[in-house]
Amino acid sequence: MHRLRLLTLLATTALAGAALATTAEAEVIIRIAPVHTDAHVANYNPYNLTGPHAYVQDFAYEPLWIDNVWHPDNDFPALAASYEVGADLKSVTYHLREGVKWSDGEPFTAADVVFTFNYAKAHLDFPVGYDIYSAEKDTGSIVDVVAVDDHTVRFELKNADSLARLNIGPVFPLPEHIWKDVADPVNYANPKVVATGPFTEVRDFSRNAFKLCKNPLYRDAAEVKIDCIEYPQLSDNLQVIAAITNGDLDWATDGITDPEITYASKSPDNHYWLPPDAGTNLQLNTTKAPFNNLEFRKAMSMAIDRGTLVDIATFGLTTPAEYPIGEGMFYKDWIDTAALAPYQYLMEYNPDAAKKVLDDAGFIDKDGDGWRDNPDGTPIAFKMAVPAGWDDWVNTLQTVSENLQDIGINGAMETPEEGAWFDNIPTGNFDVYIMWTNLSSTPWFTYYSMFNPRSMVPGTLNEQAMHQMKIPGIEADLAAISATADVAVQKEKITSVMKQVAENLPVITLFSNPAWYEYSTRNFTGWPDESNAWARPNNPAGIHERVKVLLSLTPVAK
Repeated sequence: MHRLRLLTLLATTALAGAALATTAEAEVIIRIAPVHTDAHVANYNPYNLTGPHAYVQDFAYEPLWIDNVWHPDNDFPALAASYEVGADLKSVTYHLREGVKWSDGEPFTAADVVFTFNYAKAHLDFPVGYDIYSAEKDTGSIVDVVAVDDHTVRFELKNADSLARLNIGPVFPLPEHIWKDVADPVNYANPKVVATGPFTEVRDFSRNAFKLCKNPLYRDAAEVKIDCIEYPQLSDNLQVIAAITNGDLDWATDGITDPEITYASKSPDNHYWLPPDAGTNLQLNTTKAPFNNLEFRKAMSMAIDRGTLVDIATFGLTTPAEYPIGEGMFYKDWIDTAALAPYQYLMEYNPDAAKKVLDDAGFIDKDGDGWRDNPDGTPIAFKMAVPAGWDDWVNTLQTVSENLQDIGINGAMETPEEGAWFDNIPTGNFDVYIMWTNLSSTPWFTYYSMFNPRSMVPGTLNEQAMHQMKIPGIEADLAAISATADVAVQKEKITSVMKQVAENLPVITLFSNPAWYEYSTRNFTGWPDESNAWARPNNPAGIHERVKVLLSLTPVAK
């Protein structure tokens, strides 16, 4: 009997010890949701821009360089330790970190960077992001990439370009020994992640969640305080906000109604900060009627009640855009208010003036059905697309559609599932999309993204250039900006670009979004905030600083 009790006691003690050990060794997991989805798919292709890229860019695959958009003097070296632009502005040389390994143990070298360029050149439909020079078309920027030695790589440019690094630095090199055997990179699911970043091991995959866990071969692995990133399946804003409100997420970047009442008040751990961020535009398909008519585009802009968009549709959390320049006030130091003042009327809500513009241009109701028709008599009926669950933008397009219908334009909102919305972008098969802008340390990058003609090819259409309007004057000004390091000349040319955007209206400027940013101190501290604004704090793909934010966090002792 005593022996049985002793064995029981020993077993109980052993179990308790095991439980304590398990607790002591519990993994540190951060839960984020950088993209909405109805079900996870086992695809880890860093250049599959329909969603998988959001999970592995930055965290697994690293770029050469991370630009600190808010603080350009404090960039973050990534795979490169430094770079220099050639004296003639016709080359950019990167000095790579030594001793970096891919997560399978193979060394990362300049050969991988050269391979990535040549691979992109051989697969032009694979959206790697290099602006590759085409001798046949005499377009593009990068002529060649040369490995000077194992840890030095030089990008050779067709023309002088002081800003080429802004397009080169953010590209994610691929491991040659893996991707050289991939014949169809666009449809490749990349089932095993081989990368250089801090998190490369996919674990516990299901349609509902999966983890991306620590890379033991990461160069600073000993300093990484988080064991895994967990990506729960959440399909819309409401689910994301509910999850972070309840403590089931640590970091979110979704639109939120009345954040003080619906979120912050629910727990002392719930925090948010909404600094002004990228612009929000209507991307019009100007390759077809009625959007190929400037007067129609002017009338659309004048018919939109932006006050309602800012104050009601987006909960009073967005910022008014003052000029029709395809961007809000993020680049206010670059805006020549006197030069742009003549175009401010296009941002003012004036439905009567919009009706007159349409009447004078021949957009009248010719068949008596109550809707305006094209001047040739063909009917006007179009869809404006926004993902289901993006509540602030759904509200925005609902208001815009009502505004347009008030002046006789049959424009309606459609709300596809987020993945389908992204999938359709490259095709060019759309009427109107609501879309963000890409920010950088200079407006050149924003406008280059919008007006690079290589980004306007249906099939590989870039989300920033969906309007597909080629404006030679803008292209010339952007080339002149990149050909000089003289800031005064750059500002003069940016003013010219902004004026041409206002004159041509390839996009309809709506407002500036905030950087939607919700975070919980339940499990982690050290988050950027208004008093410590050292980097952009939100986490969607394209915000390359997000990996630096994540690595800076300190787990809360439990």
